[in-house]
Amino acid sequence: MVISDFTVPELNYFKENCNFVGLEKRVFELRGQGIPLEEIAEELHMSVDGVKKISRKVNAKIIKVL
Repeated sequence: MVISDFTVPELNYFKENCNFVGLEKRVFELRGQGIPLEEIAEELHMSVDGVKKISRKVNAKIIKVL
């Protein structure tokens, strides 16, 4: 799922309804800007695998509200 493909109103809807917690919020925001997972990992001082795990949780929450 490419989060940056969603419209701003859709992103706002997800932000309000997906109950993102902790780093999920930040990963969601950065992915919404089209930033690659590798750059997100660098910015958050995490491994790429750690960011991928959080990204999968974000995707699962988005799918639940669709």
